[in-house]
Amino acid sequence: MNAAVRAPAPAEMPSELPETVPALFQRTAQRRGDAPALHFKAGERWTPISWADYSRAVSRVANALLAEGLSPQDRVALWSSNRPEWQIADIGIAHAGLVTVAIYQSDAPEQVRYLVNHSESKVLIVEHRKLLDQVIALRPDLPGLQRVILIEGDAPEGEGWVLTWEQALRRGDEFGRSRPGLFASRWQAVRPEDTASLIYTSGTTGLPKAAILTHRNLTWTAVATLQCFRGDPNDRVVSYLPLAHVLERVVSELRQLCTGCEVYFCPSIDQVMAVVAQVRPTYFTSVPRLWEKIYAGIREKMDKVSGPRRMIRDWALLVGALRTAAYEQHKAPAPWVRWQWSLADRLVFRKIRETLGFDKVEVCISGSAAVSPDMLRFFYGLGIEILEGYGLTETTAPATFNRPGDAHFGTVGLPLPGVEVRIASDGEILVKGNNVFEGYFKDPKTTTETLVDGWLKTGDIGELDKNGYLRITDRKKDLFKTSGGKYVAPGAMETQLRSQRGIAQAVVDSRVHQADPRRFLSQLAHYASRVDHVPHKEREDSDRDERYRSEPAHGSAQALCAKILAECSGYADTAILLLVVLQNGSDDARKGQARPIQGVDEARFSAGRGFVPDIRPARLEVGEIAAR
Repeated sequence: MNAAVRAPAPAEMPSELPETVPALFQRTAQRRGDAPALHFKAGERWTPISWADYSRAVSRVANALLAEGLSPQDRVALWSSNRPEWQIADIGIAHAGLVTVAIYQSDAPEQVRYLVNHSESKVLIVEHRKLLDQVIALRPDLPGLQRVILIEGDAPEGEGWVLTWEQALRRGDEFGRSRPGLFASRWQAVRPEDTASLIYTSGTTGLPKAAILTHRNLTWTAVATLQCFRGDPNDRVVSYLPLAHVLERVVSELRQLCTGCEVYFCPSIDQVMAVVAQVRPTYFTSVPRLWEKIYAGIREKMDKVSGPRRMIRDWALLVGALRTAAYEQHKAPAPWVRWQWSLADRLVFRKIRETLGFDKVEVCISGSAAVSPDMLRFFYGLGIEILEGYGLTETTAPATFNRPGDAHFGTVGLPLPGVEVRIASDGEILVKGNNVFEGYFKDPKTTTETLVDGWLKTGDIGELDKNGYLRITDRKKDLFKTSGGKYVAPGAMETQLRSQRGIAQAVVDSRVHQADPRRFLSQLAHYASRVDHVPHKEREDSDRDERYRSEPAHGSAQALCAKILAECSGYADTAILLLVVLQNGSDDARKGQARPIQGVDEARFSAGRGFVPDIRPARLEVGEIAAR
């Protein structure tokens, strides 16, 4: 087992920062007063909510929950997309000494039924009438749920089980007047070690597990990220990744409680780049899928230029590559490179950043999945430094991050200040620190297996370079072994495939063919997916339709697939299967010669929804088909 690695000593942070969510909120709300905190879209205009109004709404929600007779550490489930009421409810739950159970807005009713019952939630806050109707239909199966609060819309007549948002706030006002002092005493009694949230992990098999995150987990992690890269009250942040995921909670809610910055709520995930162009964020976090879409869009427009403009494009990209090369060598660019890049910036790069809405951005983060190093190099050449990080729900999102001005492309950076990372003898990444969760709710066996002497067994395989930067290889359970005893990591291959223009998603899997164990399976199954052109709300109920149709592969995508297969050549008794989801309209989706694999039902494979696809279920699905 390798020695543990710690990050360099961090910059000093204010020692008086509280360690509970409500105390941190109260500190910032009092300091910021009438300054804007939250922004939401009303028609075509952004409407601000001040910190003072934010604070009043939090107290009203907390009192409404206290009026239900809930005891400290009781659970309240929250089923909604990102909007101001999500954060108001979450902070209100914390002030009442309760626990937030975060539910993805896209979860199916049966999933919600399980989460509400498993968590023993007594109150459920839902976003709109469509979700409410599903909850009402489930009511016989929700024996412990005593109240439902509807954020948007009218409650059904005669349904006393349901309160609208306004009714709940008025009830909170009445309760607050009848029990003065209870609200303050309740939030002041919250301790750092108390549970703040249950977040259910989306495992590929079995029932989801509820990760227990404490107030210290949340506040400590937010402060640790601020020691990695800047943050101040002037920041503008776009909230669009699901708040039910802890990454967005840390970015747009908890860091805001530390800095007092402004958060803009994107109306829907398919509008994110339009919102970015309006808001001009200074701090932006995304997942690789969006960076890939932005990259593909830039390259598509660049490919269309001709004549002198094409010459300028080629020169600018060359200068950007030279600047990036110097950055990776940890050297200052040569004076002539600096001068030419400044000129290229004025002629080309600045216009790209302004068009995207990234002309004011100071910190860009990528997380949740691997991103192509070549793509990061391309963006750096354009003047956009993207810092890749790594973490899990069980590490309160980030465990490692690259640092501004010292990113090592192809790695996920150094541990957060105060976090230790170690590589076990079998290559598994182990993490220890105040960001590591307390365990799994109602699952002591799995908790004991996952937490050993304070070290979290992440289930990921990786390595530390000589400078302490972490490189992720793959998920431990996804590695496959060849007849020669060599382990092959499908995740690295998938990342390489996804970086190719025209490829939306990829699966690499290995199964020994049952009929002929020595058969080398080299057919490519390519699917042209229209998912990128379907509004987000339409995707939720239409996974199995004509959007997935078999198309052959050709050109660059086929060549890249062949290259990856060649890297695995010589393993004659190992079946290597590649399934590639092509972006609709790409050249590779329109022409070619390769045949789909017999027996693959395109309706059984999904590239994932929105910008947070999970390839693991698809890998299992495709692997089962290939093993027939």
